[in-house]
Amino acid sequence: MSFIGVVASRKCFEKIKNRILEKIKEENINFIHINLRSIENVKNIKFETIILEDKLEKFKNKKDILEKLCHNSEYVIINTDINPEKIEIKDKKKEITYGLNQKAIVTVSSISDSDILIYWQKNIENKAGKLIEIEEKRIKRNRKDALKIYEILILYTFFKVYDTNIIEEI
Repeated sequence: MSFIGVVASRKCFEKIKNRILEKIKEENINFIHINLRSIENVKNIKFETIILEDKLEKFKNKKDILEKLCHNSEYVIINTDINPEKIEIKDKKKEITYGLNQKAIVTVSSISDSDILIYWQKNIENKAGKLIEIEEKRIKRNRKDALKIYEILILYTFFKVYDTNIIEEI
């Protein structure tokens, strides 16, 4: 059983969880919303992946717990636009940054109303042991639930890491 920890607002967490579970019909993935109230309860869980979409400064009193969770997880997907400070991670090869800045591993080349051009800037090994190579990919935006750019980047990154080819439309 895989545990995916998501540090985000409740609304963002629900959108990400529902979209992933809609596309990946696996019953062995459990999503856990990590916030200030729940962090003490999840501090001993070994997460396979942690997604850091919320500001880490909110966790300044619990930063040691959050760093331990990230240190012990296989992948850490982090928004570097809102979290410029570094967090301690055991294997930097498994840290995947995303954002609109040029230094992020997963960034955006262009945005339109109907699609988004995502640029993957670094080779990384995915969960299946395959190499995710540098690429640029056009993704059609699904207008029915109007995902934010960061949510699209999270979903794209998650689907690439989990070797899912269902990423033509998000």
